Amino acid sequence: MTNRKTSTTEITDEFARKYLGGNGFAVRYIYDLVDPRMDAFDPTNVVAMMTGPFQGINIPTAGKYYMATKSPLTNGYFDSVSGGFIGAEIKFAGYDGILITGKSDKPVYLFVDDDKVEIKPADNLWGKKTGETQEMIKEEYKDPNLCVSAIGPAGENLVRYACVITEYRAAGRGGVGAVMGSKKLKAIAVRGSGTNEVADLDKFREWMKWYYEEVKKVPGLAVNLPTYGTPALVATIGKMFGTLGTYNHQTEFYDQWESLSGEKLKKEFWVKDTACPACPIACSKVFQAKDGKHKGAISEGPEYETLYSLGSMCGIPDLGAVIKGDSLCDEWGMDTVSYGVTISFLMEAYQKGLLTKENTEGVEFKFGNDDAMINTIEKTAKREGIGNLAAEGSLRASRILGGDSERYAIQVKGLEIPGHSARGLRGMSLGYAVATRGGSHHDPRPTGEYAGASDRKAVEGKAAWVIGTMQMTTIGDCLVHCHFMERLLGFTLTPRFVDMINPVTGFNYTHQELVDVAERILDLERAFNVRTGIRRRDDTIPRRFLEEPIPEGPSKGFHTDELTLNKLLDDFYALKEWDPKTGIPTSAKLKRLGLEDVAADLERL
Repeated sequence: MTNRKTSTTEITDEFARKYLGGNGFAVRYIYDLVDPRMDAFDPTNVVAMMTGPFQGINIPTAGKYYMATKSPLTNGYFDSVSGGFIGAEIKFAGYDGILITGKSDKPVYLFVDDDKVEIKPADNLWGKKTGETQEMIKEEYKDPNLCVSAIGPAGENLVRYACVITEYRAAGRGGVGAVMGSKKLKAIAVRGSGTNEVADLDKFREWMKWYYEEVKKVPGLAVNLPTYGTPALVATIGKMFGTLGTYNHQTEFYDQWESLSGEKLKKEFWVKDTACPACPIACSKVFQAKDGKHKGAISEGPEYETLYSLGSMCGIPDLGAVIKGDSLCDEWGMDTVSYGVTISFLMEAYQKGLLTKENTEGVEFKFGNDDAMINTIEKTAKREGIGNLAAEGSLRASRILGGDSERYAIQVKGLEIPGHSARGLRGMSLGYAVATRGGSHHDPRPTGEYAGASDRKAVEGKAAWVIGTMQMTTIGDCLVHCHFMERLLGFTLTPRFVDMINPVTGFNYTHQELVDVAERILDLERAFNVRTGIRRRDDTIPRRFLEEPIPEGPSKGFHTDELTLNKLLDDFYALKEWDPKTGIPTSAKLKRLGLEDVAADLERL
């Protein structure tokens, strides 16, 4: 961005086999190119926009793209995956990914058109919302099918959880949009005229035939997600488990869960189904408020996580308000999970007297006040008034407010926790604590515990389970493939992933080789974070979760205390071959994975 220059680098087969794609490519480049000690808004930070081997071949649930950077929210390695055609277009243009560094002195956007790569002025786009930005770039080229990923004013103003929007899907978490904003990069537009081929077409067709037969037998993929989308989880989590975070996790049983349910959305708000490219599941839905206070509000969503963050966490049962909030967050360019959980934190701070009307421009920041939640979106994107505090995320906001408020900042390593309970699911207690990203349900996964494949109360064997789920998500992010496929392929990294990958890549991985790829990437991410200062002391969850059991409902009394968490950490580190005192990967493990340079870096600490 600084000197407006571009270049291309060839990917060798050896590199591709070692790191597979997406996640693996990005972390290797970012580890090599980024000083982990520098600020995330330093011009030398890198934004990676990557594809995997699956983009552009019409493989089900792979209509996605991958982004990564050093996060301004967590200060560590961070990645986010979103749906959209742009991943396939990058492949069709002849690339596996895009790396962006430096900082422009004026707003620009990147335009990739096969071999033609340009950095173009974007002064007229600066200040525009995400949807308008996409449309203006498409109009410039008279191409309504041009794929554009854009930031909104939140990214321009360095909101620490600003996201990147493609169509109306978000690379949502961790602040990738803010890093783009710091580089004065408004958007990335891509189109290509090529194709992406598979290595063994006959075996690939056999796998596709198996997929289309087997997916019909999985209720979640064949019925629940196509019918309701992810809002189907509200009934399961809110009613059956009683682990739907409410009033900033002061409780997890929301007696108005039905008001936010997928069933209610489908019956009263549904407009149409939408889908990522080549996906037969079509879990995305467009919902619109057809009457009431927020009549006319429309959004592609809200997803389950937004129903939790803008709904139950803020004590707001009005689906019209949640739809309105979801739409505004998309347009201004902010992650709905971090925004909603930060607002619920501020509502509890108001409840406890740490915030008053003097701090909130006269607004009563009470739980249930949908006006406070909705009107603060624009203020946050512009960093005005109380929005300037909200733009920092809950951890930094708690340190500004002081008192005992960090206790109820619902985050891990600075990242706000999504709608899967660290108290009700033992695997998520450990998983959030050790995850590269912190409070993410896409490092560890909760699905297997909901399904009973792993006892959610168990301690013994839980570390191995969590490692298996993290290996699975890591390979999924290398493929840039939807994690919903866990319902078919396995909640951990099973041999079925090998059967799917080998016909496409031609690498003929064994299952153990694929496990090694996952471990190589996970430990490389950990090594990056170790060099930022992360240690075992940081592998924890909020004090509220460690010390306050769920107070009511079906999971009353559930939590993971500090003694139990330490037992889980000991087990995890032993299996991972990380130092039990520091949480640093051992040299022997790194060298066995072919990361000798990384081992040498950590030995110098």
